[in-house]
This record gives sequence, structure tokens and C-alpha cells, in this order.
Amino acid sequence: MAPRGASRRLREGAVGAAASLLGRLARPGHVPAPPDPSAVQRLLVVKPCCLGDVLMATPAVRALATHYPNARIDVVTTTWSAPALRGNPRVARVIPYPDRPASPRMLSLARSLRRARYDLAVGLDPSPLVNGLLWLTGAPVRAGIDSQGRGIGLTHPAPLVPSHHETETYLDVLAALGVPAAGTAPEYYLSEDARRTGAAIVPDGSPPTVVIHPGGAVNPGTAMPAKRWPPERFAALADRLAAKAGVRVLLVGAASDRAAVAAVVRAARAPVVNLCGRLALEQLAGVIARAALYVGNDSGVSHLAAAVGTPTVTIFGPTNPGRYRPLGARARVCAPPESWHGALVDLRRGSAPATSVERVTVDMVAAACLDLLGAASEGGA
Repeated sequence: MAPRGASRRLREGAVGAAASLLGRLARPGHVPAPPDPSAVQRLLVVKPCCLGDVLMATPAVRALATHYPNARIDVVTTTWSAPALRGNPRVARVIPYPDRPASPRMLSLARSLRRARYDLAVGLDPSPLVNGLLWLTGAPVRAGIDSQGRGIGLTHPAPLVPSHHETETYLDVLAALGVPAAGTAPEYYLSEDARRTGAAIVPDGSPPTVVIHPGGAVNPGTAMPAKRWPPERFAALADRLAAKAGVRVLLVGAASDRAAVAAVVRAARAPVVNLCGRLALEQLAGVIARAALYVGNDSGVSHLAAAVGTPTVTIFGPTNPGRYRPLGARARVCAPPESWHGALVDLRRGSAPATSVERVTVDMVAAACLDLLGAASEGGA
């Protein structure tokens, strides 16, 4: 039997070959001009997976809504990522993308989208499945990412530039249509329930609150523990921030984060409040929005913190923060220097020692946190 790595390479090679062949068959006979902005009534955006990726795509949605003021924008994404768009006034409808995109499900989705008669379809993922889905919608103008010849049926392909941040990659797709960027900061819109929850947990007059998320890096069908900073370091960080800045520490996370959060609780000497598993995503957003600082691993919640405008410190390794860091005026990153220039890392097979998250020290993270807390107490950005 072939080794797992060899099987994966064979499978990826077969997908690439099939995508290239289908791409040649679906190549447009002519390239239509970008549509008149005022004429676009129905606009489709396809961005499957994951929470952080969808938040990184919100600047592209903002730019599309600004450039096509008469368009109704529908977004296709996975069900676990859909909360990132809940309440977003730029999005008319969120359409579920199959959790397991097998052919029958994708064809059913394509038929449904085709009936909607979109004027413009935009794909924000280099997957040939996404580009093929755009083609099957029948939209006359289709823009997306053409990576290694996988831009199946795109009328306006954008090359994948490895040095670009994910948000910049999505904006490259829009640039192929002549759509200007409208900033790179992510967006998340707080509901009234989220605001009430935030005010109840972080009331006015309480000590400066630091929200720490020691877990993350888990999506349906995928777990990437190499992205998690050790729990004992989060505990040491909580102790140092409590001693030096007098902060109150809240620990948050989903059910999959309980072990990591429990390890922090056991190791911390300073008092901490354990909210793991007690908050829905929108409630968590409300709590983070009231905090003086958020600290977490490379995960979707770190992007959520940046999107609500809270000063954010994200700990990276082994992934490349140049491509995946949260964006925003008050977002900081702590990462091994080598990770900024690294190629894509297969997190299922571990990481290179030079880019391991364990190379990030408590001193590095504490310095970034205290700097941001000091700026906040002085009224700075």
C-alpha cells in the first residue's frame, strides 16, 4: 500500500490534472468587459471555510458593496463560518456551502445558484471546486483566483501571489474587475444581544479586562495543535499581566478548547475567570469588544477580536503571519522571525523547529501586551 504522503500527492496531482483539463474546456471564448457598476443587480461571492478566512474576506465584500451600490450580495460559505457574516448589512443572504463538497451536493448547489441568474460571480478561494462552481452558475462575468492553472471558466482570473496577505489576495480578484479596495481592516457587526452580554460580563468601572483564548486551530474534520502556544505560557502571561497591569483575566474557548483552558487554570497563580464553552460566537464578540486587550493563537477568534476593534496580540507559529495575521490598527503579532518568510506548512506533519510556536517566549508576548495596555490607558491607538 502506498504511504499516506505519496497517496496525497497522487490525489493532488490527479485533481490538478483534471482541473487543468476542465479549465481548457471551460475557457471563455471571449473576455467580457467588467460590468457597469450601476447595472449589477445580483452579485454572488463564494468563500468556503473558515471563520478567520471569512473575516479576512469582509474587506472584499465591503469593496464590492461600495462599487456596486445597486447589487444584492449573496455569500456562499460553510455553516460554521456563517456567523462571521451575521448582521453584516452588506450581505443579503448567506447560502450554505457543503461541509463535504462531493459531486451531488456541489451540482445541487450549482443548479440552485444558476436559477438565481447572477450578473457577477466572485470566488475568493484558489480551489478548482470554487472556480468550477462559478462557471456552473452561468454568471456572464466570473472573477476568481487562478492558482497553477486551476482558474476553471474564469473570465477575469487573478494570479495567486504567495507574498500577499489573504485579504490582499481577495482584493487582487476585485482588481481584475476594476473594483478599487476600500481598506483592509476586517468587519464584524455586533448584535444588541452581544452588546448586552459584553456589558454584563465586562461592566463599566471594572478593572482593565484581558481576554485570553488558549485554544483554537480546530475546524470540522481538521485539528492543527501545532498552532497552539503551550498552556503554561498562557498561565505565566496571565500572572505577569495581573501583577504588572492589575488586569482581570477572562479565559474563553469552545468545547474543543476545554483541555487547554483547564491547563491554564491549573497553572495560573493569579485569579482567572473561566468562560470556556459558555458563550456563543456573537456573545464572545460582545465580551471581546469590551475588553482592553485580547490574546490568542492563530485562529478565527483572533481575527474576530481585530474585527471588533479590540487591541489584539496573536501568537503565530508555524504558519506565516505575513499571509494570515489579523489586520487592523491595533493588531500585533508575536512570531518566530523565520515564519514571516516561510512557505506553506503542512500542519498535519508537524513544523520546522525554526518556525515552531514554542519559539515565542512569554517575555515577547508580555512586552507586546503591556505596550498595548499602556497605549490604551493613555488614550492612544
